[in-house]
Amino acid sequence: MFSVVSDRRARAGLKTTAAPPKSNEVTSEETEAHLEQHQQKLEEEHKRMLERYAESQRLLDKYSVMPGKGADYMALLQRITDENSADTRRSRQPLVLKKISDSLTEAYLPFNDDLELREQYINVYGGIRLGKVLEDLDRLAGAVAYKHASDANGDLAPVVFVTAAVDRIDLRSRLQSKCNYRLKGMVTFVGFSSMEIRIQMQAMSKAGRAEAEPNLVARFTMVARDKYTGKSAQINPLLLADETERRLVKLSEQIKENKKASAESTLQKHPPNAEERRVIHSLWLDTKQAQNNAYGQHASLPPDSVWLHDTTMSSTTVCFPESRNVHQKVFGGFLMRLAHELSFANGSVFTKSRPYYEALHDFSFAKPVNIGSILKFTSQVVYSEPEHRTFQIAVTTDVIDIPTDSTERTNTFYFNFSSPDTVPRVVPRSYEDMMKYLE
Repeated sequence: MFSVVSDRRARAGLKTTAAPPKSNEVTSEETEAHLEQHQQKLEEEHKRMLERYAESQRLLDKYSVMPGKGADYMALLQRITDENSADTRRSRQPLVLKKISDSLTEAYLPFNDDLELREQYINVYGGIRLGKVLEDLDRLAGAVAYKHASDANGDLAPVVFVTAAVDRIDLRSRLQSKCNYRLKGMVTFVGFSSMEIRIQMQAMSKAGRAEAEPNLVARFTMVARDKYTGKSAQINPLLLADETERRLVKLSEQIKENKKASAESTLQKHPPNAEERRVIHSLWLDTKQAQNNAYGQHASLPPDSVWLHDTTMSSTTVCFPESRNVHQKVFGGFLMRLAHELSFANGSVFTKSRPYYEALHDFSFAKPVNIGSILKFTSQVVYSEPEHRTFQIAVTTDVIDIPTDSTERTNTFYFNFSSPDTVPRVVPRSYEDMMKYLE
């Protein structure tokens, strides 16, 4: 209507006046300025994220479980020999009370802002290699332990820490390659020479704040040894500041008690109970029902099933100095990564699809692995639930002793996976496989 009136006035020689712009209209100049301001904020946050990453790496290097870059292997061995001599041993400073917040250590994985870092972690599907993250978790747990054990001045104490156990690592949501993450670790329980460390991994928003819900939660148990004698070393006791921290420690104590009870009821010490015997009998009945009455055949495989002993996949590796920790042993995170990658490969073959990691169950590092060792990793699908499309893979790690032609077990890892496709039912055939299935 306004345009029609304007046209009539123009034809009549009347002067027309443009209507003033509305207050909520935005000019192109204002839009461009707003975009420039937004871009500037993104660049500033990108710079801050890289600074956080660099600072966290410096902290991890200070309380490191890994040798520094460019460290000479033979020179490190000579330094350890020199430090262990009686003339150069450092006396330990008095123990100090430490708060949970004193051990708080953060690390960053800025996959979105650091393309070179992303390239090291990305997998063939465009996601994140979880095995690499497992290495980072073990490294961070070591840094938290050394930080808690430091003296009043923050200097390292003459103790060494080893990863005694991983209580559990749960992946609550998938990790994305175009996202920045923060890893935050802290001590939640302290004994005489051991401590429990809780680590959570959180996505970072574009504003640089960590999301409330963690993507990953892990619990590690670290044990202190005297640097010179190798005996148990007492560590700084924990000072609880408030009720929240007391509840956190109480929860850690309960988890520790549950682990002890579970270890006492293992099938290595006790025969199967009534419920477990019922499961064994049910599996046996299933194989009898599928029997085709062929001569000499005592059991047959039920439909959509796989014999447990047919799901074996193995790999062998030589442990080179690049995989060592500061104690000149093989880094525990390295073992976790190789075990995870083998379990993923086995799970892919088992389901004929891409499996998704869900959790790593509790396990212990039974024995340290020396540099130069030949390691054999053996994986098996030991349990599956087709109705839930989930399954579990056990990976054993054995050191091969060439002169004696024997092996020594160092670890057994249990990885839980899910699958978007059908999961076969795994069926044990021998008594040994039955025990693996029940465990």
